[in-house]
Amino acid sequence: MEILTIRDIARLARVSVSTVSRVLNGRPDVSEKTRAAVLQVVQKTNFTQNSNAKNLKQRNSEIASIIVRGRQNSFLTDVAERMISFGNQSKARFALDFIDEQGDEFEAAHRQFAERKIEGIVFLGSSTAGKEREIRALPLPCVFATVDTSALRCEGVSSVSVDDRLSARMAVDYLLDCGHRKIAVMGGRREVDDGIGQRYRGVLQSFEARSLAFDERLYVESHFTMGCAYERALAFVRSGLECTAMFCMSDTMAIGAIKAFSEFGLRVPDDISVIGFDNIALARFLTPTLSTVSQPAQLIAEKSVELISRLIHDPSDTENVIVPSRLVQGGTVRRLDGQEPPTRESARESA
Repeated sequence: MEILTIRDIARLARVSVSTVSRVLNGRPDVSEKTRAAVLQVVQKTNFTQNSNAKNLKQRNSEIASIIVRGRQNSFLTDVAERMISFGNQSKARFALDFIDEQGDEFEAAHRQFAERKIEGIVFLGSSTAGKEREIRALPLPCVFATVDTSALRCEGVSSVSVDDRLSARMAVDYLLDCGHRKIAVMGGRREVDDGIGQRYRGVLQSFEARSLAFDERLYVESHFTMGCAYERALAFVRSGLECTAMFCMSDTMAIGAIKAFSEFGLRVPDDISVIGFDNIALARFLTPTLSTVSQPAQLIAEKSVELISRLIHDPSDTENVIVPSRLVQGGTVRRLDGQEPPTRESARESA
């Protein structure tokens, strides 16, 4: 006799695993029509929950997949490594999968589900804009790390991230406080309503708060790699457009841009100031050290492990967590009037 699982019942009833779980546990938050459909499948297949198997699952460690979108993103790699380390302490095991920045993380998720006995997925560096149907079609509970999915309101989906809009505004506010007005911005596709789009909105809000307008010609679109940022920064300075500072939406971009400026004969921060985003380890070993907005990698990793573990045991236990970001003053930003940069201890924290 074939042994059916709760996932099989969900497939036959054409509902989510979390819905089947709520029906079997007598939860009230299910429509009567859906409840009847699930119970009909249960009765037809003679399905019964195996309490021994359930208890065994609770004693064993969960196996989840971490899908990292961006092979050369140091921050995402750092978070993934911290997740694995923290997971080992909490008896949660992870399978790690890297895809290209332009790859399809949802296709990778379905492949992982087909090839491995995983119980959940953590997406690192994903974009959810316009992907609601793909997310709802995922066969497993998932956590989006570094992306806020609170607007989706999907079953079995949690997230942990900084407030990207406020964090980017923090960086540009700092540059404006230092007297900069011709500020260039390097980032991804700003028209997409994802984390990058939110950072772009933070840039605009920072200017608007001072009755200033951001010069759209100073937006430099780039992939989140040092090589691409280097090439785009070179093209930018060769274009003849002038700026006194650049906000890069990742430290990886900032490092590539600084190399381009140096090769073009521009000194940082004497000729151009640069501020990044992420606070990767390498940023602290540059000379001068990189000014940046810090995302709490350890906290993001720990919350991601906690959230996916909760979802594996109860797919309805969703939560969208916003963690604080802070400004880290390095040596790559100067004040245009020659004074010391303003002290902004921890600056604002996104909440």
